[in-house]
Amino acid sequence: MPIRILIADDNPPVRTALRHLLESTGGWEVVDAENGQQAVAKAQELRPNVVILDLVMPVMDGLAAARELSKLLPEIPLLMHTLHWSPQVELEAQKVGVRKVVPKADSKGLVSAIQQALAAEPPAAVAALSDAIPAVLPPPDITALPPITDSDPAKASPTNEPEAPKVAGPDDLPESSPPT
Repeated sequence: MPIRILIADDNPPVRTALRHLLESTGGWEVVDAENGQQAVAKAQELRPNVVILDLVMPVMDGLAAARELSKLLPEIPLLMHTLHWSPQVELEAQKVGVRKVVPKADSKGLVSAIQQALAAEPPAAVAALSDAIPAVLPPPDITALPPITDSDPAKASPTNEPEAPKVAGPDDLPESSPPT
């Protein structure tokens, strides 16, 4: 299944430019939404690998959408791509589950943030297995191990491993008489 990226931005030319950038750079499948509310609905339906949110959008802004997506789909990495970047915006975005805020002027930074989010995302099969495996395995049952019977330290191998069988060398071969 191809990597799918959902872009939510109220500006059609920005969505078009991002679509071209991401499809040509990463070969990713791109779907888009005009606002945060559409982004939440499409993310639930399509389960993209990454969601990119604008900060300022009508109906539902990027922070509200991120808050909702973090609750509904916590496994999907969220990025914010905005004209309004500041340390305060970055902090507020991180509080609601956004991994990174990238200024709109930094398209290389956006591609890099997507690549990092994808690299950090566990494959679905691994994520499913990790739910089935207990976080802490029980200790092994050592009472089931056979007892050690040879107590003579001189006979025991230093690593407690059995000695390797001796391989015959040229000196160990029987002498043969020359052909007549």
